[in-house]
Amino acid sequence: MRAENDRPMLGKTENDRPMLGKTENDRPMLDKLFGLEEGTCYLVRGKKAETSYLLFQAIVERGTPGLCITTMYPEKVRSRYSLASVPVWWISFVPGDQHYAPNAIGILAKVIEGFVDENPAGCVVLLDGVESIMNNIGFDKDMLFVQHMNEYVMSRRAVVLFTVDPECFRLSEFARLERSLKSIDEPQLRQALDNPEHYPRTGIR
Repeated sequence: MRAENDRPMLGKTENDRPMLGKTENDRPMLDKLFGLEEGTCYLVRGKKAETSYLLFQAIVERGTPGLCITTMYPEKVRSRYSLASVPVWWISFVPGDQHYAPNAIGILAKVIEGFVDENPAGCVVLLDGVESIMNNIGFDKDMLFVQHMNEYVMSRRAVVLFTVDPECFRLSEFARLERSLKSIDEPQLRQALDNPEHYPRTGIR
C-alpha cells in the first residue's frame, strides 16, 4: 500500500485546502480530497469528458449544490450520473425550456452568475460545451466568455469546471486557455476518482 504522502494530489497540500461537503455549520465548502479551491475556474483537459462528470457527481453527492450545462441530451446525463435533483441545461439550437443556443453566451453567463449568487455558501458548475461555443462564435469571443466567468467566480464560493479537448484548439489558442484557468489533467483526475481507499466517495465505480 502506498504511503499517505504518495497519493495523487490535484491542488495544494491537504492542510491548505478547505473541505467540500457539509461542515459543522452545514455549509458546503470545497473538497480537500480533490484539491479544489473556492473562487476558481478549472480547465479539465483531456479527451474523456466523462471524468469531469464523475468529479461533478462526487461533489454534489457530498452535499454541494450543482448546475450542469452540457451538449448532451439532459435526460441521458441525469440518468447516467444519478443527477435527478440537479438542474441540467442543454447547449443546443433545439427550442425548449432550459435550452441555450451555443451562440447565446450573454444569456449563458447570466444563468451561471444567477446560480452562483443563489448559492453564496458554495456551489459547483460543470460546463461541457466550450468547443461548441467556440465553433459558433469564434475563439476570441469564447475566450472573453471564459475570462469573464473566471473573474466573476474569483470573489465567490464557487467552482466552475470547463471540460476541454485540447485537440479541438490550435496550440496557441489552448495555451491562452491554460494561462487563464487552473488546469487539471484528465488522467490525474481519473486516478484520484478511481482510488477509493484514498478518495472515498459514493456512486462512482
